[in-house]
Amino acid sequence: MKDFLLILRTQGSVWTDLSPEQLQKHMEHGMAYIGKLIAEGKLKSASPVDKGSKIITESNGLLTDHPFNESKEVIAGYFLVTANDIDEAVTIAKGNPIFKDIPTKIEVHPMMPVGG
Repeated sequence: MKDFLLILRTQGSVWTDLSPEQLQKHMEHGMAYIGKLIAEGKLKSASPVDKGSKIITESNGLLTDHPFNESKEVIAGYFLVTANDIDEAVTIAKGNPIFKDIPTKIEVHPMMPVGG
């Protein structure tokens, strides 16, 4: 088994652009999906990302932080899952109900084990 980071990318203010009814339905879909992953032993961690992110850059030895608003696309959240291989991780990502509720892209990144 290997770990995979699933990064959810959307546009706009995903959590505030939905009506209360749409948000409630989305939360129900999401909790069912998360419950299934937990029951299967596939979910290690997951969380939505809140507003106010920063990006840190380095230039000539000076570190500077800036608001993370360079594009219309935003990171809405992440899942850290365990799977046999990238194909299984992609299948897990494709099962995310966010696709039903919000225009989304999910990046699937294999995590590199470090250390002993």
